[in-house]
Amino acid sequence: MIFIQPKSTDAALHFASEEYCMTALGQTQDIFMLWQTDRCAMLGSNQIAQDEIDLNLTKQHDVQIVRRSSGGGTIYTDHGTLLCTLITPFTPGDDAKEIGRTRLAEPIIAALKKIGIHAEVKGRNDMLLDGKKISGLAQRLGKNCLCSHCSILFDADLSILEKILTVDESKMKNKGISSVRSRVTNIQEHLPTKHTTQEFKGLLIQALSEIMPLDRYEFSPAELSQIEKIQKEKYTNPLWTFRTNANFTHHNEKRLPLGKVEVYLEIKDGIIASCSICGDFLSIKPIEELEKLLVNKVFDKTALTAYLSTVDLLAYLGGISADEFVSVLFS
Repeated sequence: MIFIQPKSTDAALHFASEEYCMTALGQTQDIFMLWQTDRCAMLGSNQIAQDEIDLNLTKQHDVQIVRRSSGGGTIYTDHGTLLCTLITPFTPGDDAKEIGRTRLAEPIIAALKKIGIHAEVKGRNDMLLDGKKISGLAQRLGKNCLCSHCSILFDADLSILEKILTVDESKMKNKGISSVRSRVTNIQEHLPTKHTTQEFKGLLIQALSEIMPLDRYEFSPAELSQIEKIQKEKYTNPLWTFRTNANFTHHNEKRLPLGKVEVYLEIKDGIIASCSICGDFLSIKPIEELEKLLVNKVFDKTALTAYLSTVDLLAYLGGISADEFVSVLFS
């Protein structure tokens, strides 16, 4: 397995690195990346920035805002967080969730156990320690490959996390918790012997190398040039990061068991003229594809239910059914 440790702590550059690997390296071989960032709020691909984070406080605390290409919710990372990426070949019919669980989450859980941390995989995408979240998994599909990635809270500044993240009250209520801070924990708090983040990273790499072979790889200057191009054109582009939904006549939202779905529609003469779908659901394919499928369809509950029953929604909505999605459209 190719093992890459990016030197940069720029989250936008890392996501560009992932994208480069998915197109140039990951279609025929496995790639594992372990990296860190400066203070960063990472938006899920389908979220609206101003709904998820306090934009003023991110400026005050020098927190970078980056939109990733995978679904799920917004997370906070900093130098006390480790982030892992697994890119694997993928063919139609493969089970993306199974790959994410068995090839990424379970090896990390096993590596943590070697260090003395007994965590578990729980819920739709979480890793928990003593009932609190230390990691969340998200995925995205590329051409013939799958990218699965997660964050690991080791010694993150949870006070800043709590300040800048604006968590949906319905999500908190469904999970039976009072605040985002009460839901998460740092691994550092559960270690009998204190370590720096760099020391812990070394222990994690050693433990992982005993579970899966890691063949170190460094990007060449030519590869870094291509990665920087992707970074500039996409991940530091405000049009990607701060997408808005300015033109709409209908706006509905609902929190479902597998995530919140928010829909903006422009309806003209009973026809869907434009569509934007947002939320923290765990999509693995670009939601823009589903949005385009809905354009020019009659805005009728029966007709849309029949049409959506013919669409493979799993990759777009992470297990949310056609009936559930229609219930949002007409809520």
